[in-house]
Amino acid sequence: MSGSLPHPYYQYCDLGPVPRRSPAPTPGALDMLHRVQAYRGHPVQQLGFITASTTFDAKENLDRLLLILTQPPMFTTLRVDLSKISAREAQHEIMISLKEQSMKTGLETFSMFWHAEFQDCLVLHNRGPNTVEKVDKEMMVDLACGMAVLRGAHVFVQGIMAAPPGKKLFIGNGVSQVSRSDVFNAYSRSVRGVGVLMTQPVFEAPCLAELSFPWLVPQNLPSIACVHALAPQPGELVLDMCAAPGGKTSHIAALMANQGKIVALEKSSERAKKLEQLGLQNVHVFAYDATKALSQDLVPQAERVFGPPFPPSSFDRILVDAPCSALGQRPCYVNRISVNQLMSFPVIQHKLLMVAAELLRPGGVLVYSTCTITLAENEEQVAKFLARRADMKLVAPSVRLGSCGLEGSQLDATQRAMVQRYDPGMLLADRDSRPSQDLHNVDTIGFFIAKFVKHKEEDT
Repeated sequence: MSGSLPHPYYQYCDLGPVPRRSPAPTPGALDMLHRVQAYRGHPVQQLGFITASTTFDAKENLDRLLLILTQPPMFTTLRVDLSKISAREAQHEIMISLKEQSMKTGLETFSMFWHAEFQDCLVLHNRGPNTVEKVDKEMMVDLACGMAVLRGAHVFVQGIMAAPPGKKLFIGNGVSQVSRSDVFNAYSRSVRGVGVLMTQPVFEAPCLAELSFPWLVPQNLPSIACVHALAPQPGELVLDMCAAPGGKTSHIAALMANQGKIVALEKSSERAKKLEQLGLQNVHVFAYDATKALSQDLVPQAERVFGPPFPPSSFDRILVDAPCSALGQRPCYVNRISVNQLMSFPVIQHKLLMVAAELLRPGGVLVYSTCTITLAENEEQVAKFLARRADMKLVAPSVRLGSCGLEGSQLDATQRAMVQRYDPGMLLADRDSRPSQDLHNVDTIGFFIAKFVKHKEEDT
């Protein structure tokens, strides 16, 4: 770090090159609109961006959803491990940390409240968009850094770019903590930490990097709801089929009070190692392809070495937080996924569900979730699974958040009412009529949850 004085900078986020034949970008749509326009040449109901409604309604729904996906949620949710700290102590420690952030940035601190349905979920109210006047000097950051800043992060040195190529998005003003030579010389790789302290962001949210407590996990509300829908109990054997990065795995462990056993499968050996580094007591991590986790041999469980593949009916509860197109993530200004990539996810998702059904014991619970908005990966996936597995029953989670499933799939009205679709586009559809105290349950990332129970033998 040099001894030069800090300088005010205004931040631009690089959105990459302008796509060929791109429509004129509108505020909030940008490249994402162009790419979904390209999808419209394909069976749009199968892709799931629109429903079986009229063409006018479908376009209105799509445009509304695209706009809201480019904006960060106005709420930050934090999961507290109440087995390690009381709710009162946790809120006190977080408030102290937020006040320290406020002293550094000059921003007001954030109001918070406990979620009415989930006792381990603390909700913080963000602010924005703000009208921010640009200062004289400009600095460019990469796309990932820019999206993180919109959700409360400062600019870390690694996110600073040398030149402003392509389209840009203004994300706010800040004070440089490093000099240009610190960042762009031959030894810049040794420079770490905050490069720009954000003092006038367009969207204000707590800096999660500075909320570093062993009992605290920043998680989106639907991800918290997903594990509560699974409702793991102490002493059970639970399988997390796609476990990395470990947020839901650690939540399962917390709800089980570290009693019982959790098997966490992760296909990537590198991600599996990071999962092991969490040091969760009752979690057994395996670098293993979950689509191959079912064993067909007849060796008794007592004589087997514990680990995948597992015999049928091994687990009390299974979470399939499946790989998906992640089109529900917010904020997202650019999405470079191809149609072929988009169409590949339902294949792997169905394989995972079919393996999970075999591994689940009769009477056991299976929860399927994605962080995407497509019909093919959500409602259609559930319908296909139910059609092939007569022993699996779709049930409603005990806590009802989100909205019903979309029309246009093979699910009937009763079944659509049992799944949970978190659709932030609804914010723009009925914002004026929705009670303000309920906004934190709607202003989330796009997400989907379906819960199943496997019939017991006497029920079939």
